[in-house]
Amino acid sequence: MELIRDVIEWVGNDLGTTLATLFPFLMLGLLGLYVLWLLVGYLRVSQIGLGEGHEVRQAVTLPPVAEGAERPRGVPYCSFDGLAFPVGARFCTSCERDLFIDCATCGATVSAGDASCYRCGTPTGVTANALAG
Repeated sequence: MELIRDVIEWVGNDLGTTLATLFPFLMLGLLGLYVLWLLVGYLRVSQIGLGEGHEVRQAVTLPPVAEGAERPRGVPYCSFDGLAFPVGARFCTSCERDLFIDCATCGATVSAGDASCYRCGTPTGVTANALAG
C-alpha cells in the first residue's frame, strides 16, 4: 500500500516539477530540429537551382547507349538516372547528384559544374553566374 501511495505522491508532486524543469529544454530541442530541417531544405533547393528567376528545366530520358557507342557530347547528363538536362544544369533534379558532360572537343568526362574541360580547356557552357550561385 505504501508503494502505491508513494507512486501517486511522486506523480502528483515531483513529476510536475520535473516536467516543468525539462519543458523549456524540450522546446529548445524541437525548435533546433525545426531550424535544422529548414536549413537542410534550403540547401537542397539551392543545390538544384530552384528559386526566383529560374525557369523549370525539363529533363529528358537518354536513349540506351549501345556497347562501344558514345553519349552525346556537350549535353549534361546524370549517369545514375540516365537523364539529360539543358546546358547550364549542374545537379540532377531527380536524385540531386552532380551531372557530367562529355567534352565536345576531346570527349573527356567532366563535372557539369566545371567551367572548362581539364584536358583541352574547351568551355563547358556553364556561365560565371551559374558557378557563383
